[in-house]
Amino acid sequence: MQLDWIRTFVTLAQLQHFTKTSDYLNLSQPTVSVHIKKLEQTIGAALIYRSSTNQHFELTPAGERVFEQGKKMMELWRTMEQVNQNNQEIQLRIGSTHTVSDVLLPDFVKKIKVLYPQVRLQLMIHNHETIVEALNSKEIDLALVEGTKGLEPFHVEVISRDELRFFASARMKLHSSPFIFREKGSGTREYADDFLRSERIVPVEILEASSHFLIKQLAVRGLGIAFLSSSMVKDEVLQGKLVPIEPYVIHRPFYAVHPENANSISVIKELISLIEPTN
Repeated sequence: MQLDWIRTFVTLAQLQHFTKTSDYLNLSQPTVSVHIKKLEQTIGAALIYRSSTNQHFELTPAGERVFEQGKKMMELWRTMEQVNQNNQEIQLRIGSTHTVSDVLLPDFVKKIKVLYPQVRLQLMIHNHETIVEALNSKEIDLALVEGTKGLEPFHVEVISRDELRFFASARMKLHSSPFIFREKGSGTREYADDFLRSERIVPVEILEASSHFLIKQLAVRGLGIAFLSSSMVKDEVLQGKLVPIEPYVIHRPFYAVHPENANSISVIKELISLIEPTN
């Protein structure tokens, strides 16, 4: 996806006319149309309802959403251009829990590096408790986490939502099977423990691992029931290596967290807007 396509679409949505957009951006009308079509192809959805004249149109529901996000991207781009003109680099330290790192962080970092190369990133991946400690000690500027414990002093914003389920290599019963969980201190483990308490389940055994990949592999080998984000086991479920234990589903939010008085607060808020919800 190119920034030019976003700029063309946002301008078109604001001016509501292809010819005016062409004149404003100093582009040919065919180029404007190509930019819109390329953006639609990349997103995989129509953004406008075209009239027979191809001049007047209405935004589709997808177009409305892209328009709102596109405006934020253009505002952020203008901010970054001003920084770049001043020949300044922005240092941003991001801390993320393992789960959020696996689900959201790769695409988030890629967007930052592609759109704003002057932002210098430092990444920390750890469990929830360690990330909160890093926030308190001012070792990071922004945290991406899935729990809320210890976040009271900070600004907390929901950025996405996730689905947690129990998975095993064959049908198992929660009351009589071993569990494979993250270690104490992780956000995912907190959700697992809360669920077991609410269902009054006393585990026959708990095997702890700090790696989602290892938890998956242990579950695939039939060593117990894993508690993981559904997004992490899509391939294993499609291949029949793991099956969800019905009907247990837990939905949880992902959060962006930062101090209210951070030096780069405006940049942090703009960058958060780049994160795409997982569902």
